[in-house]
Amino acid sequence: MEEREQRRRRRAAGQEWFDGLAVDYLDLPDVDRTRMFGSEGLRARGKFFAFVGSEGDLIVKLPAELAAGLVADGAAEPVKIGRNPAREWLSLPEVADGDLQPWRDALAEAHRYATST
Repeated sequence: MEEREQRRRRRAAGQEWFDGLAVDYLDLPDVDRTRMFGSEGLRARGKFFAFVGSEGDLIVKLPAELAAGLVADGAAEPVKIGRNPAREWLSLPEVADGDLQPWRDALAEAHRYATST
């Protein structure tokens, strides 16, 4: 299968998982859904906190300390904007075994962070 087709399938799968999890946030005050970097993402109080990346990964904004810990544990990768890593934005890998708990936990933390600042 061509690389482009594989990427498209990973992104579609990631968006499907994200859509299922996003339902829990859409009834909350000040949370809405809008496009970010070509994906439907979530924002709270006008601040983006989560969306699906081009590889089907979950991209979330977390407090810098928590983000650093997840990267150190190998659970996430820093997101680069241009050549520089964005210290609060992380990429969690696509769901390989059907276990959405890491994504669920990351979304909860990202929402908490977005509504606390």
